[in-house]
Amino acid sequence: MEERKEFKSMMCPVCGKLYFTKNNDPNVEKILGYKCHFCGWKYDLEQAEDPNLKNGNNEMSLNEYRDWYQEQLKKDPDYDFTDSNYQPKAHNCPVCGKHRFTSESSFDICPFCGWEDDALMEDQPDKWDGCSNDLCLNKFRERYQKELKKNPNYKFKKDGLPS
Repeated sequence: MEERKEFKSMMCPVCGKLYFTKNNDPNVEKILGYKCHFCGWKYDLEQAEDPNLKNGNNEMSLNEYRDWYQEQLKKDPDYDFTDSNYQPKAHNCPVCGKHRFTSESSFDICPFCGWEDDALMEDQPDKWDGCSNDLCLNKFRERYQKELKKNPNYKFKKDGLPS
């Protein structure tokens, strides 16, 4: 079994915009492919130490990746890997499950329960009352279930409650 090198904090060797550190993610040592969201380079200490090494966490060597990234910047000086590679993920309404949102944080409103799609509120279901929705996700679910018990044909009209 190959022994892995210890994680060392460092500035992204491709773009210099992200500092790879345990402060960014305390589980960083366990995550293969800890990625710079600016350029997309995956943390690989061995490739950082040997910039011609290929097929580590990155298929390209560090030198090849730097060249590739510079080409992206020539095409678009504001190039951002995360924005350029964004793939929307459709998902069901986290409150009622009856509506399919086209992407996370679409901020569309479910026509069945009134939930406004918000990935932050879905990631932290007990927080963010009063942001996109008047209640946090868990409280919104509770309220929706109470409305369904009162009226099995309940459908959102305004503010998640029947008018």
